[in-house]
Amino acid sequence: MHQRKWPQAAALLVVTAALFGCGTPGTQTAPPQTPTPAFTLVPRPSATPIPQVLLIADGPVAWEGDLNRWVADRGWQLEVADPATASTRLQESAQVVAVVSAQERLAGDLLQAAGEGIAVVLIDFPGVDPGPSLSTIGNGKYDQAGFLAGVTIGLASQTGWVGQVTATGGAAETDYSAGFAQGLLWSCPICELVSQTAADMTPDAFRAKGVDVVFPLPGPAAEEAIGELEAGAIPMVWVGAGGPSAEVLIGRVIFEAGPLVVPALEALLGGGEGTAWPYSIESRTILIVDINVDLLSPGRQRLLDQAYEAIAAGELDIGTQE
Repeated sequence: MHQRKWPQAAALLVVTAALFGCGTPGTQTAPPQTPTPAFTLVPRPSATPIPQVLLIADGPVAWEGDLNRWVADRGWQLEVADPATASTRLQESAQVVAVVSAQERLAGDLLQAAGEGIAVVLIDFPGVDPGPSLSTIGNGKYDQAGFLAGVTIGLASQTGWVGQVTATGGAAETDYSAGFAQGLLWSCPICELVSQTAADMTPDAFRAKGVDVVFPLPGPAAEEAIGELEAGAIPMVWVGAGGPSAEVLIGRVIFEAGPLVVPALEALLGGGEGTAWPYSIESRTILIVDINVDLLSPGRQRLLDQAYEAIAAGELDIGTQE
């Protein structure tokens, strides 16, 4: 049994020798003094700011999710800014990419930001032209929008008599009207077109000519005309938000900026010059939505879809350009 304790005693001696050293028995030997190192504070390298995309809009935008995914894929951050504080945010950071929808009161701040090299994309911003670091999304091929309205109206008419409300005060009335006439010709070659001005229009006058569907050309006076048409229970095709109730709405032509936002940003961030990005069927930013199945059958909807896809593919010339 004594033999089993030797390894433990040897181990204890080794530890004791390490603790007390080799001095005279019973006398402690002071350990040598080690100089205390002098510490020097070295500043940490500053982190690279994370680029931010600043979205300023009057309200929710349908394409925010797509923009957020594009931002996240690059390890950036998306901030949805309150228009009331957006001016301050633009001044606080030089890492901001601004995407703006219909915020005309911020025009001065945004033009200044673009002048300082911040990439700025303005959406539906009238009166502003592209420039260095500044692109615009807006305007568009209004004749294509009119063409879609004409195709839809022609397919929806049961009598072959179609109405058009003119002189509504819209800036692009000529383009809408030209496209509408060609779209009607494409979908209903035998249809007859009856026009009334917004000031003189009455549902009874349309009814007297056999008109059963109407297209009010976009403009300020169109809002007033649709009230009378709706009271007369005449179905309509409308351009933009608002407009007639669902019961008399055949379909709605809209302009959707979403598919152009990311390409516009990428072009600017890639060093490209500011560009005007127009709405068009080719970019799928002019759409026909809210189709009323009670006023346009599924079979006729397929014809409308065929016309749309043919324009998008460049296979259908809508005939408005000489």
